[in-house]
Amino acid sequence: MVGPGRSRAEPSGVAARLSAAPGPVLLVTVALGYLALSQLVMWVNSPVANGASLWPAAGLTLAALLVVPTVRWGWVLGAVMLAELAGDLAWGYPVGASVGWALSNTLEPLVGALLLRRFAALGYELPPARRFLLFLAFAVVVGPLVGASVGAAASAVVSGYAIDEVWLQYFVGDALGVLIVAPLLLAGRRDRARRSLRELAALTVASALTTLAVFSDFGGTWMVTMPYLVIPFFAWAALRFGTVGTAWMALAVTVLANASTVAGFGPFAVAADDPGEAVLLLQVFLAITVSTAHLLAAVVSDLRDRRQMESMLRHQATHDVLTGLANRLRLGDELEAACQEPARPGTSPGLLVCDLDGFKAVNDRVGHRGGDALLVQLAQRLTASVRPDDLVARISGDEFVVLLRDVDEAGLTAVARRVSETVADPVQLEGRRVVRPSVSVGAALRQSGESPEDLFRLADAALYEAKRRGRGRVLLADEELRGRAAAELRTEDRLAAAFDEGQIVTYFQPIIDLAGGRVAAAEAIVRWRHPELGMLDEERFLPAVEATGLGDKLFETVLAQALEAQVLWSARSGRQVPVSVNVSATQLAGGGVVTTVLRALSEAAAPAESLYLEVTKHTPLDDVGMASLNQLHALGVRVVLDGLGAGWSSMTQLTRSPWDHLKIDRSFMTDLGREAPAADVFRAMTAMAEALGIRVAADGVTRIGQIELLSSLGCQLAQGPLLGRPETAEDLAGLLAEDRLWVVPATGEGGVVSAAEL
Repeated sequence: MVGPGRSRAEPSGVAARLSAAPGPVLLVTVALGYLALSQLVMWVNSPVANGASLWPAAGLTLAALLVVPTVRWGWVLGAVMLAELAGDLAWGYPVGASVGWALSNTLEPLVGALLLRRFAALGYELPPARRFLLFLAFAVVVGPLVGASVGAAASAVVSGYAIDEVWLQYFVGDALGVLIVAPLLLAGRRDRARRSLRELAALTVASALTTLAVFSDFGGTWMVTMPYLVIPFFAWAALRFGTVGTAWMALAVTVLANASTVAGFGPFAVAADDPGEAVLLLQVFLAITVSTAHLLAAVVSDLRDRRQMESMLRHQATHDVLTGLANRLRLGDELEAACQEPARPGTSPGLLVCDLDGFKAVNDRVGHRGGDALLVQLAQRLTASVRPDDLVARISGDEFVVLLRDVDEAGLTAVARRVSETVADPVQLEGRRVVRPSVSVGAALRQSGESPEDLFRLADAALYEAKRRGRGRVLLADEELRGRAAAELRTEDRLAAAFDEGQIVTYFQPIIDLAGGRVAAAEAIVRWRHPELGMLDEERFLPAVEATGLGDKLFETVLAQALEAQVLWSARSGRQVPVSVNVSATQLAGGGVVTTVLRALSEAAAPAESLYLEVTKHTPLDDVGMASLNQLHALGVRVVLDGLGAGWSSMTQLTRSPWDHLKIDRSFMTDLGREAPAADVFRAMTAMAEALGIRVAADGVTRIGQIELLSSLGCQLAQGPLLGRPETAEDLAGLLAEDRLWVVPATGEGGVVSAAEL
């Protein structure tokens, strides 16, 4: 049986029919085939006293055993016994000798098949070249050795010949039969190299004519060298037609050469003293030639398979598995080449970066299978809507890029609009679901001196701006956008140095307890003290932080500075003031936040409950991020859902983690106190939070009137410009030391006073 971890190819052709045949049908089929082949060669070789020069029935039996499961080998072996006995008795041989030959022709394929199954894992097809030697050893040498030994003994009993006089011819005849017939039945699809019928016909005619010429009635012992003329045809068959071509070639040459040699013609008949010796010389020559040709065919097949595998691996390395489009790696190579090649006058390489609008919602509605089907159809549409020389690539889930090697601004815009219009046509998926997709497109045309990275960054910036303006927009990068992209690049280039040089600093905005007016906590607000541009707020450089992969480093820096400030406040005010630090869902999903937080708390000797983590609303939390958040909460860290009512902070998120605080998005503050619906929405959110036992904080308080309204609506905490702007850790320490309280006097004019003044 096949060894562990090895798989067998599916049988094909005759092998498939033998494998699927019922037991009785298998017995009859093998018996008839065996009987026909054996009787044919017995009739052809009857003039030779020592028997058949070729025994194709041996190859048939071996192939049948390898094709069918081992539990059905009895049917095959029984068929061989019956056919051999019937044929021998029909020729008038004694019963004892017939039984001996039946035994030899049964043991021979059985031994070969057992060894091949055990050591070569040979199943439905011939092994590759690295294991083909095992096939030669077990099937062509060991098996026929067993058969020849038993068969020669039986022949000696019948004919009176000494065993050594018939053993070699018996052995080579069986080996030759295995070499010719077994490959015809065992050759799988990997061995069936397809070539033109003209070439096959030319090979057949040329080899047949050469064989007839070589084995004709010429005189002279010099004719012994003539058989080598057929060797090039074996090489032709092996190189161009694989195992099957080699086997057919061997069969044709053997039949013609054997018929001539038995009749006393050809080089071997001239060189030998009697017909039996001539046939033996022919057998040895053919066995060596056919074995070499089969080995050559196996090597060529392996090389072809290796080339195909390498080609497939190269394709997989440079193409998207789902859509078949180029992937990011190939896009980078092609973009690099396009920027280096000289362009036609008035043209240059252009890029279209395309992103499907709302693909996540579509995926949620139609499922991942439907989403994949949609991506495949859109990939086909994109390919059809661009020029033949343009390259379409898929670089992420729903993001595609089109590289136009030589294009002007008008052509780039025209292709971008055609892409947008083509994608927007409705798509029907399985189950008659109709999806109406739209795509946002950012386009950029390369200017002299711009690198491939610059061009891609510019097109990506155009895409970002297009999506910001709405769905289905096409935007060509202009000079203003180009300048902004260059500024962002400079910002990214300086970010790493900013961390090393201590330019990233943290300010703290007080969070007020509305019930008592005291500072309940402080939110850490990051700033960049830029040496040229001055103090930059987070909106100016957070996109660059994300683009450069410095988000984790920024979180570690802000967390360390916040906990350090907390130590200062405790020393100045005598109380532990919690500090709130922002963390993104992307950072939580990375899995390293838990370790970072625990290490920072340990180094600052700060209790876990003094740290609040505010989960920002930009990206939804996945399962890994939620698990990290739950683990931190279980350790005592307070967790805050930031931006409730906006972004991803939907109501379904409230039940996925034990939130301590909910911070209502500052966008609700604009209309609060001015329009009644705003207060109704706010009241509904605070009521829901109260039902869940969660405290509510409001962000963006700018008017005194909002303070009283927030209290009446059930809000416990608030922050904003009116209640305190971001301060340095030192300045906020002074306010905390004086125990300042924020109050709303009856006059309606609020202010900050010390506790001693009340």
